[in-house]
Amino acid sequence: MGVYFRNSSNWLHPRPPIGELLMDYELRLLGYCGLYCGACNHYRSSFPEGKYLLEEGMKQGEDPHNYNCRGCRGELEYIHPGCDVCDIKSCAKEKGLAHCGLCSSFPCGKIIEFQHDDRHIHHLDVIDNLNELKEKGSEQWLKEQQKKWTCDCGMHFSWYETNCSNCGAGLTTYATNLRQKLD
Repeated sequence: MGVYFRNSSNWLHPRPPIGELLMDYELRLLGYCGLYCGACNHYRSSFPEGKYLLEEGMKQGEDPHNYNCRGCRGELEYIHPGCDVCDIKSCAKEKGLAHCGLCSSFPCGKIIEFQHDDRHIHHLDVIDNLNELKEKGSEQWLKEQQKKWTCDCGMHFSWYETNCSNCGAGLTTYATNLRQKLD
């Protein structure tokens, strides 16, 4: 039986296994800003195996509706409010760019400010990610990101998980990297 993701309130669409890239599906996980939406808690919690992320968010007082995001480019589906009204996304779309790394003004003040906004440690990688995107192309970068954010057991994980929710293996994520820096 395949793994399914939620569209509205139903589990409808099978998620492709690692290594298979369905561009209409995967491209939505390429943030205009250089983030990989596939490792976001708000995206990951919309899968049955990510339900615990939704529960953790609700314990912290977060709106459960925000935990059904379909990625930055999920135009007809729900997008997290912070990403839906994003100035970076609007700018790239206005210029007809797949991502900010393709802009003649890259890196501009908007992306530098976003990288150093002190809201989330995963923002620190956006300029490096955008440079990789320019060098490798979207398809290769997305394949690498999908692999990076998948445990050896096959379970996908988010930016801040420290252990695989399926097999318990330790994960290399922003949370584990931050913990190592603080120790």
